[in-house]
Amino acid sequence: MFKAIVTKPVTIEDDLWIGANCVILPGITLHKGSVVGAGAVVTKDVPENAIAVGVPAKILKYRTDIT
Repeated sequence: MFKAIVTKPVTIEDDLWIGANCVILPGITLHKGSVVGAGAVVTKDVPENAIAVGVPAKILKYRTDIT
């Protein structure tokens, strides 16, 4: 029995940082100015200027140092 492969695009906006060894699941959007910590597993969209860490990734806080 063969299973169909379903793909969805990952959207990565401008001015963000993705740490080493992250896993970003299909269909996720990483918004402008966000940060994804090293080793995070991103299962939901990361809002603008958010810092997401952990497995699964959760919002730690929001960046306020944006100029």
